[in-house]
Amino acid sequence: MKYKFIPVDNNINKAVAFANTLDANNIKNVQRIKTKEFYIPTIEVLERLQKEGWIVKGVAEHRMKKNRKITANYVQLHHPDFELLNKNGKSEAVSSLTITNSCNGKSPLTMDLGFYRQICSNGAIMFDKHGESTQIKHTEINFNNLQSFINNINNKSDKVLERFGIYQNKHMTVEQAREFASKAARLKHRPEDITPRMVENLLQVNRMEDEGDNLWSVFNRVQESLTEEVNDFNLDIRLNKQLSSLTEQYILAN
Repeated sequence: MKYKFIPVDNNINKAVAFANTLDANNIKNVQRIKTKEFYIPTIEVLERLQKEGWIVKGVAEHRMKKNRKITANYVQLHHPDFELLNKNGKSEAVSSLTITNSCNGKSPLTMDLGFYRQICSNGAIMFDKHGESTQIKHTEINFNNLQSFINNINNKSDKVLERFGIYQNKHMTVEQAREFASKAARLKHRPEDITPRMVENLLQVNRMEDEGDNLWSVFNRVQESLTEEVNDFNLDIRLNKQLSSLTEQYILAN
């Protein structure tokens, strides 16, 4: 998902410049969208997360195809304190947080915790089912208790990377990898449209970093190919969550 976000280098002003609806003032005065009474602006969440050490890596917005109206904004963040180093002392993975927020407040603000593979140029994100997926409805009580949600995310961030090592150390047979790719293809395509060639293409190694038969490497290759042409953020996030859940099923596989 990295390539779909506009890089902002932890600069809030830059983030708002590229994704205007992060700021509630833009939603109200420029977009002319009526929000719920206790709407939680994304920028409020970002500023609090920055104080907790989170780095804003990229932003994006979703536009309707028919009228080009902006309906939601998205933010990707990393936390350098929750980092996994490889045997050479270089960063292997870091805790990742993906925020989704509707512009009118009818849908809750969502914070999905996972991890991001830094060593790979693909920048794959995995949403960890053992991490945290927080949905914050735009209500008065949630508006007043926003900090408690952020504290909860921070408390679980350092635990997420423990799963990364499990994925790396889980080796897959050729048959398991093909089965995994076939099941992954069904998340996006109709069963009758899936061919052996499609499955092999999902498993194809396109870069040195993706070589290997461990569960993480297989996931990374499949994830890149499966979401490559997906331009809808909601679909992209949903596919990544489903793929992450599928990957989890192979942890205990023989």
